[in-house]
Amino acid sequence: MCSLQVCVFLSVLCYVSNKEVRAPVGLLTPTCVESYHQIFVRRVVPPRNYRYFHEVLAGEEPSTNAAVNIRWRIVGGQKISIEDVPYQVMYGKYCGGTLIAPNWVITAAHCKAKEPYVYAGSTFRSEGVPYHVCAHFVHPLWNTSNLHSHDYDYQLLLLETPIPVSSVSRPIAIGTKSDVKAGAMTSISGWGHLQYKKSSMQDYLHRVFVPVMARSECRQMPEGNYDKITPRMFCAGYVSGEKDSCQGDSGGPVVINAKLVGLVSYGVGCAAPRRPGVYSNVPMAREWIRSVTGLPL
Repeated sequence: MCSLQVCVFLSVLCYVSNKEVRAPVGLLTPTCVESYHQIFVRRVVPPRNYRYFHEVLAGEEPSTNAAVNIRWRIVGGQKISIEDVPYQVMYGKYCGGTLIAPNWVITAAHCKAKEPYVYAGSTFRSEGVPYHVCAHFVHPLWNTSNLHSHDYDYQLLLLETPIPVSSVSRPIAIGTKSDVKAGAMTSISGWGHLQYKKSSMQDYLHRVFVPVMARSECRQMPEGNYDKITPRMFCAGYVSGEKDSCQGDSGGPVVINAKLVGLVSYGVGCAAPRRPGVYSNVPMAREWIRSVTGLPL
């Protein structure tokens, strides 16, 4: 008979092997062990009793369906309140993240699996409430694909305690593959720099709106490996530049129609002509997210 902690890790390793999920890295407090046991051993996720961001905007009621098993900145944007983007969090102090459930955050793999806290619930970077990260789940194909250095730029964070759902912290639903189409206007937010190499992380939250760029047009951009972008990536921005994400916005949310479709991944400079931002396509990773979280997405 093994102890609960040992049994949990044996089960996690078996699950990792069967589902091709990298072994998680992180804390193992008693609360984290309980979360591990519920998700990986019992495969139980409580029914959703909160509304997603788009449901609040539309005035919809909470879902009653039972759960099933299943280096940047904002340039050219404006200051906003966290209530405008309550799904926005900070991962550590230099990356963004997105709340997809009270105890789950998605961010970029290139933000590294080492930060111990997520900060949420405030317009101001310096006033976010810290929440312990139990475990980091980096996509198993991150840094293994020879197609592009930022392919599969996804990381999931399991929190020790859920973030209370309120007007300043609310999960967002994941959009569909069809949402990411040329010309669709995206909302990108974060606390990143306002000028490339000429400013610092901002204390006040900013947001910018830029359109999805046609894949054929993006692949013709002259530098930045745009010709090598994969189906897990898309470009957004203007050919003329002017508006973009930048250092410190990495891992942050890209939203269309009040649903999450992307994560800030990489770019060449910030808001420069013919250098659009490149974003991880979140709907393309839906099955992997389901396999890790058990959420009925």
